Amino acid sequence: MTRPFLFGTNFKMNQTPSESAAFYTRLTETVKIPKDVNLFIIPPFTSLAAVTDAAQTGPDALWIGAQNVHWASDGAYTGEISVPMLAALGIDLVLLGHAERRRDFHETDANLNKKVHAVLAAGLRVLLAVGETAEERAFAVSEETVARQLKIALHGVADIERATSLVQIAYEPVWSIGAGGTPAKPDDIDPVANAIRRTLAAVLGEPGANVPILYGGSVDPSNAGSFTALSDIDGLFVGRAAWTVEGFLATFKASLAGRNEGDRVSG
Repeated sequence: MTRPFLFGTNFKMNQTPSESAAFYTRLTETVKIPKDVNLFIIPPFTSLAAVTDAAQTGPDALWIGAQNVHWASDGAYTGEISVPMLAALGIDLVLLGHAERRRDFHETDANLNKKVHAVLAAGLRVLLAVGETAEERAFAVSEETVARQLKIALHGVADIERATSLVQIAYEPVWSIGAGGTPAKPDDIDPVANAIRRTLAAVLGEPGANVPILYGGSVDPSNAGSFTALSDIDGLFVGRAAWTVEGFLATFKASLAGRNEGDRVSG
């Protein structure tokens, strides 16, 4: 089974509802999405209603995601958002485990496991972010780190019928993301992406071979294609380079070119 190609961005704590809706509308008016490709944008919570309203006439291949969710369906969790609330808006995807959530809000792999199960139970897609810190990389435990994160967060998922078809993995080395990140090279990413693929097979069984792996970390049009040419990378999760429609399109175009080049090499 050929894995789909995915490309998208997370707006983080940026954009008002009108700005996010305008981004979505302009993107849909401009982009051409190949039949085996899905694009996604992940606006802040306050923009989700405006974007899902704008998406009533948008393409099914352009997903709308949320940046986080709580594992409980309701309760005394001031400031949190539940899966039923997101599902009522008609979103497609939930980002879980972003490095900033792990670092600044102390999210644990065990709690992420509860969130993964809550999202999958509602039939929504999961984009699970994993990645090692600079310190972990210096100690040469990058592969062990992402394997641990995956094994805990995806524990029990293999027992849920068709759940693996809703899982996507974003590999974001913490040392490479953000404005001060160190740009990674494909040779840095390839062995860790391979370790992620092996771990997915170990945790999820045969369906793990079909779970897309995205790369994210200091990606822009100049280097996007070098990552999508890697055999275990099935798309990109881009930051600030895709926060304008022009930047989104330029990086997407470069990523497709790299994917096509990788297909020719592997073929």
